[in-house]
Parts: sequence; C-alpha cells; structure tokens
Amino acid sequence: MAHATESTEHLRTGRGIAALWFAVLAGPLAWMLGLNAEYSLVRVACAKQNMLYLHVVSLLTLLLAAAGGWVAWREWRRTRHGPDEEAGGTLARGRFMAALGLLASALFSLTILAQWVASFFLNPCMGI
Repeated sequence: MAHATESTEHLRTGRGIAALWFAVLAGPLAWMLGLNAEYSLVRVACAKQNMLYLHVVSLLTLLLAAAGGWVAWREWRRTRHGPDEEAGGTLARGRFMAALGLLASALFSLTILAQWVASFFLNPCMGI
C-alpha cells in the first residue's frame, strides 16, 4: 500500500506529469522532427554526395523515440502496483498514459526504422 501512495504522490508532482507527457509525445515528435529535418537536409546531402547527415538524423530520432519508450516503461512499472481504480484517478491515468507511451514509442520507432532502412536502398538524389 505504501508503494501505491508513493506512486500516486509522484504522479501528482510536476516531474511525474512531465515524465508521462514525454513518454506519450516523444515518439510522434521524434518522427515528425526527423522527417522534416531529413527533408530539409536532402539537398545538402546530395550536393556533398554524403548521406551521413540523413543517417545521423535517423539515429538521433530513433534514440529520442526509444527514450520515450524507456520513460514509459519506467512509469508503467511504477504505477502497476496499487489498487485498481475503475472510476479513474491518478494511478489509472498514469497507467493509461504509460501504456499509451509504450505503444506510441514502439509504433514510431518502427516507422523511423522503416524510413531509415529505405534510405539505404533508395537514392534521395535521383529526383533533384
């Protein structure tokens, strides 16, 4: 019971709320920022005939999405012990946001990875 109280108190602090929101939004934001950055860097990469810029952006965005998943996993483990609150409440909200963060991070990590793999096989300079 003491663990549930600690979890509830953590989720009521600004740090706990920020961690949950980071967990939920890190994956989608990483994908969006990476897609825009890669689109902007294609001309530079083609002019220098060096695709390293695009690969670095993909790696950084994948790491950001994975960090969101790690935070979501940490918050999920923190909130999984405690009474079930079917009517809602702090722990129920924390569990939901942590689960949503895990799913969003997995989905967007796979999306980033799929786009990165495509950049190894498709030449972005063909259309320029």
